[in-house]
Amino acid sequence: MSRIEDGLYVIGLPFGESYITDPGEGRFLPLLPTGNLGKDANKIKLQYKEDKGAYSLQFEKSGKYLTFEGPPSINNKLLDGDKPRYFKIEAHPYAQGQYAIKVAEDKKFHIGLAMERIFPPWVAMNSFPEVQSWVIKKA
Repeated sequence: MSRIEDGLYVIGLPFGESYITDPGEGRFLPLLPTGNLGKDANKIKLQYKEDKGAYSLQFEKSGKYLTFEGPPSINNKLLDGDKPRYFKIEAHPYAQGQYAIKVAEDKKFHIGLAMERIFPPWVAMNSFPEVQSWVIKKA
């Protein structure tokens, strides 16, 4: 499968209408329906970096990157920040037309829902065998 071309997308769960959304300065990233935190808060610019072999993900409205603190670890929450981190986007092994988003620094970690059972859910990384599938649609 060829890689996703650079551009503006929304990234969400394959069921419902919940998308990764920019919550504002340095906060954990929630999954919310379109428009809950303002127009375009869920639009993400994907840009492939050849030297990294991975994508940076940047919120269009704020210019902040999807990032995380420290090294990859279980339940490490994603947040918005000034420094990009890089992610591999691959076809999901079981869900046709959907994707797995892996942490480029350590591909055993992938992006899914945080362990905390709250609403709205946060986005975090984990290394569980079950890999979260994501829908990536042009914005």
